[in-house]
Amino acid sequence: MPSSNALPASLVLLVALSLPKDTSAQVDQYFDPSVRTEAAEQLVELGLQIHKTTLDCSHFVNSLFGAIGLTYEYQPSRVLYRGTGAFRRTYRPAVGDLIVWPGHVGIVVDPEEKTFVSALRTGVKVATYTSKYWKRRGRPRFLRYRLSVTPTIGWEIAGGNESEILNKSGTN
Repeated sequence: MPSSNALPASLVLLVALSLPKDTSAQVDQYFDPSVRTEAAEQLVELGLQIHKTTLDCSHFVNSLFGAIGLTYEYQPSRVLYRGTGAFRRTYRPAVGDLIVWPGHVGIVVDPEEKTFVSALRTGVKVATYTSKYWKRRGRPRFLRYRLSVTPTIGWEIAGGNESEILNKSGTN
């Protein structure tokens, strides 16, 4: 025998996530491009304001991301180069993307000019990643930060409203 708090059988409850189940490779399409652009510009602007640091390149990049509210667990450049869940590889770099070699990481400043900012022993510098020095380091990989996705849960109710369900389910 059902309890008095049981929901009527005619009640239809649909929980729909606003994103498909596999969003890891497609997450960018769900964000207003201006959100990513604004974050990337803040990241680069902050990086360009700093001239000296005691941080190595990977700690420097991690701290810049954290300073603008884009957090990820610290990873050294060699781990970033292999790949990590916080970033996805991209073949078309954009402002704010990571540029990573085994042993060094920076942030793309201008993909058309092929420039990036990074922490070096001599300070924070902007360099061209097509220079002889950087070409000798090997082929870089470009990584894009995965913005956090918070799925939206929608409720569709047949024959009632939300407060009615809460009262009948005994959760109110």
